[in-house]
Amino acid sequence: MTTADDFTDLTSDQFVEAVASGSIYPYTEHRIRKHRGGLRTLHTPVPRLSQMQQEILARLETLPVGSQPHPAAFAYRRGRSVVDCAAVHLRAHTVIRLDIADFFGSIRERHVYAALKDSWTCPTEPEYRIGLVGNDDRRKIAPRYAARTLATYITARLVTVSPPGPTQTWANRGTGRRSAYPKAPEQKSSVRRPGPVYLHTREGFLPQGAPTSGYLSNIVMRDVDEIVTYQAESLGLRYTRYSDDMYFSSRRLVRHDDVDRLVADVKRALEPLGMRLNAKKTYVARPGARRSVLGILVDGPAPRLTREYKRRITKHVRGAASFGIEQHRLHQDFKDLAELDAHVTGLLSFAHMVEPGWAGRQLTDWKRLREIPLEHEEQVSVQHGLDLPWDEEVELSQADLAKDSIDDLIRGAQRYRSSSDYLQMLEFVGRFKRYAPFNAMVVHIQKPGARYVLSSSEWESKYRRVLKPGAKPLLIFQPRGPYMLVYDVGDTEALPGALPLPKEITAPMSVSSRAGEKEVLEVWHHTEANLAPLGIRLTLVDHGASSGGRTYRSRSGGSVKRPGSRRGDPPETYPTLFEIEVNRNLSLLDRYATLAHELGHLFCGHLGADPGETWPDRYSRPFSNEEAKEIHARNEVEAESIAYMVLKRLDPDVRMGDYITGHLGPDQQVPETVALNLTFRAAGLIIEMGKKRIPATKLQKPKK
Repeated sequence: MTTADDFTDLTSDQFVEAVASGSIYPYTEHRIRKHRGGLRTLHTPVPRLSQMQQEILARLETLPVGSQPHPAAFAYRRGRSVVDCAAVHLRAHTVIRLDIADFFGSIRERHVYAALKDSWTCPTEPEYRIGLVGNDDRRKIAPRYAARTLATYITARLVTVSPPGPTQTWANRGTGRRSAYPKAPEQKSSVRRPGPVYLHTREGFLPQGAPTSGYLSNIVMRDVDEIVTYQAESLGLRYTRYSDDMYFSSRRLVRHDDVDRLVADVKRALEPLGMRLNAKKTYVARPGARRSVLGILVDGPAPRLTREYKRRITKHVRGAASFGIEQHRLHQDFKDLAELDAHVTGLLSFAHMVEPGWAGRQLTDWKRLREIPLEHEEQVSVQHGLDLPWDEEVELSQADLAKDSIDDLIRGAQRYRSSSDYLQMLEFVGRFKRYAPFNAMVVHIQKPGARYVLSSSEWESKYRRVLKPGAKPLLIFQPRGPYMLVYDVGDTEALPGALPLPKEITAPMSVSSRAGEKEVLEVWHHTEANLAPLGIRLTLVDHGASSGGRTYRSRSGGSVKRPGSRRGDPPETYPTLFEIEVNRNLSLLDRYATLAHELGHLFCGHLGADPGETWPDRYSRPFSNEEAKEIHARNEVEAESIAYMVLKRLDPDVRMGDYITGHLGPDQQVPETVALNLTFRAAGLIIEMGKKRIPATKLQKPKK
């Protein structure tokens, strides 16, 4: 095998054949020390091969969408950064990081070949000089299918490295042929065509240092990312991958057995590629620990720099300000000011991506210390002379804007006062299971005919659909966040190979299956357990078939308990504030509907506020019979609307009876005093109470 310096006289075609056959080794090796010990070997291609790999990379980025990296992959992609990756995990309660051991070394030549074989095409002039196929005579010999196979095979050889010497590698790379040019099916078996013969049977792997390795690793990992995304979502987790770092997060507590299940699932997903996890780098962070993704804190509503990273910057800024920049340089052992400046500005460039306001102020101070003229310095000083930092001012204005937007939406919902429109709106909200009732109402106000909405990235990752030109975005509000944009299925179109849409999207009203007793019983038990922190005692009473239930303030006092969250924990005890009675002789589904109706009365404030003001006080004593009728009609319409939306989540085939319409006036108008905002928020809370055990601190959160 010749070295990298011995082939300058080779033609382009000869060079490709030499690389593919393994007769030359066109890489330079560099060994650098790892931060935590050990050495990392980088394989840098010679300029001639590097240029070819750059051209291959350009072609990789134009492959069909189905062959592109999965949306969960953020590294080595144009327009995506570490901040974008971290932003997926904002407001994280729990962060889980898994590390893939020997990531690039585990991606072998066979994996690259398999990932490209269905989408890689045989190039034509002027791309011929890359040498993916060979000269014109050989293209005439090989049929198109063989040329395509060969193009993929030789491409896999051009982008992988097989170091000489006793390097641990796998045998039987790619198709396993020793001859580079396969026979056409119409050729007789005795006919052999000339071609380079591989000099060894070692299999190459992706080299760290080649321009193609990062993007190819994402393509090879596409199936793994898709499987892991599904596994994560089944556990209620968000998933992203940045090279060999796999991050998962949740806005709720993740149990230990769920973490164990996740790790086991990821290990199985990596097995087909021969990959394994680095157990020493598995990291689970919960409140009290630093919840970060790629060094960026994600425990709040916006990405933040860690305290340690800020100290690395302020150490230089304050040191130069206190002792002079030259003295600080000597103390920090930089050889000259240029090296110090490059170090600090490099730190600041990353900081600016994460916290531009803070980084901008540090950069201003650093430039002044370096005596670098500032452009628009007067405007900068005015901005930073505010009592509040500039970025916090923006946040305040956005918060005010969001409040105004909500008010406008609620005012726009007043058109649902006629009974037909109101029932149509409740029907729509009930079948939008993916989003809270309030957000479903927001979608219906903006686009009444919407069938099913998702973000553009979810449409592509889950259903292989992209937005049509001119697609209309719909705004919904994120939990504890500003807003997000979603698109109706009618504004999307399928990509090649997309699977048919499920029935819940194409025909949401045709679902005929009813909720099973086990499902209703589980929801009932979760809801019952979440009543205690609100001071609500539930009692099943033996009443006639025409009786449903009632709610009233507790007159006897006493306490209500719920078991501890873990076995062996003492029960939680709360003072009894309200009593709810439900007829035990009703069916299980009717009992749950009655409970939702009575909770609707409470959460809409019909009995007044609770001591913690978890819900508002809308109790009003009427002064006349007419006023009493209006208040009673308002209360019953609100409570039954809530019960209907809650029940719709369990039984899509439920139909509204005459109960609501019986409380409407002669003109069949919904009372003007019905509070749609409270109605949807109450329904959302009851639905959440039926899903899981909710901590008392969240249930008792005072209203704003």
